[in-house]
Amino acid sequence: MRAPRWYWAFVLSNAAMGAASPLLPLYAYFLGATAGGVGTLTAVGSAMNVVASLVWGRILDATPRRRLFISVSFLGVAIAYLALPLVTQLPQLFLVNGWAAFSWMAGSSVSFLLVLARFPKEQWEKEIARFNVYCGVGWTVGLAVGAAWTSLVIQWLGEGWGLRSLGLLVGALSLAAIAFAVRSIRDPQQGVAPPSFRDVVLSVGNFLYERFRTGPIHLYEALRPSQLVRFLQGRTSFGPDLVLVYYSALLAFVGFAMVFAPFPVFVRQAMGWSSALVFALSVAHHGVSVVAFGWARKAVAKWGHRPAAALALLGRAGMFVGFALATPVTARWLLPILWGVAGATWAFFQLSVTSIVSRLSPHAQQGQGLGIYNAVAGLGNVLGALAGGFVADFIGFRAAFLFGAMLMVVTLPILLVEGRPVS
Repeated sequence: MRAPRWYWAFVLSNAAMGAASPLLPLYAYFLGATAGGVGTLTAVGSAMNVVASLVWGRILDATPRRRLFISVSFLGVAIAYLALPLVTQLPQLFLVNGWAAFSWMAGSSVSFLLVLARFPKEQWEKEIARFNVYCGVGWTVGLAVGAAWTSLVIQWLGEGWGLRSLGLLVGALSLAAIAFAVRSIRDPQQGVAPPSFRDVVLSVGNFLYERFRTGPIHLYEALRPSQLVRFLQGRTSFGPDLVLVYYSALLAFVGFAMVFAPFPVFVRQAMGWSSALVFALSVAHHGVSVVAFGWARKAVAKWGHRPAAALALLGRAGMFVGFALATPVTARWLLPILWGVAGATWAFFQLSVTSIVSRLSPHAQQGQGLGIYNAVAGLGNVLGALAGGFVADFIGFRAAFLFGAMLMVVTLPILLVEGRPVS
């Protein structure tokens, strides 16, 4: 069966967001931001993703107008990036980033509901896998376009207009995605109830999250913030084993963000690399992570979930130390290798930990368990981005990278504690 035509709307939108993903940190650096400023920019986007996912999830259940949701989402992204040439100060860039993240989550939230409404339940997993491939291809193509664009256009127009013009391209791709969406998406007929955001997440949370794991789409349960607090306090029916997994995930994501949030500034400022090479590293990371999920599945089957996750944490600890030891001379060959390691370890960690969470959660609460995991990951990204940026500013990039490596080591024993086996 051929894929629905509206999948191409998400190919275009993911291409836009793939091209945009390194753009705002690089533009912030161009505007004079330090690592702390770039870390704050990243934290704003992560925080807005969490807030938006909670807001859009509730609104989705109140209206069946999916085409309107997607059009508003893509239009919001287009407006944000078409306005980039007007941005001359960092506070303005924070607003653009927050608005783009908030808008993007509307389309991300409704996309899988469209897939599930279009196909019978027995085909859900297969179709979500196919949809995820389309999104992943779009994201990778967008990163490659960003690398080529910045490599060529910056030579002609300079750094500033090279990045601004890429923002215009992102906006144009988002507008093209709207055209595809309006022409190809049909809202549910009157009298036919579309799948509920909450009910679908609760019923298919495990495989749904795992099928989206290689793409940029994040899935959050429609949770109240107070629920996350109760989980971290251990006041939950899920048991202490799952709470320990949440704490290990929180520490791990803080460590990840401490390194990756200031990394574009490190590459540009300390290593002297161009913006195009920053994009090229992102292409390598994303490409390797997609391939590595196959390796991760085999590793989990052979060794188990926790050993595979531990291998990922050890790999990232070594990788972060490698970042700290890099020099402008060694970076030419060392950073591409380490970014390949980053992609592979992300696949191992994400597959293993999401599988642990889904298996330790009661069957009827798998969606809620994965929702809490994503909220914890979002919180870790916010805290780590803020901490990493300011540590890099006041102590140095190498200190931020070594702190990240230390958090990987601290996380290991917490994650490996197993009171209840993962079956």
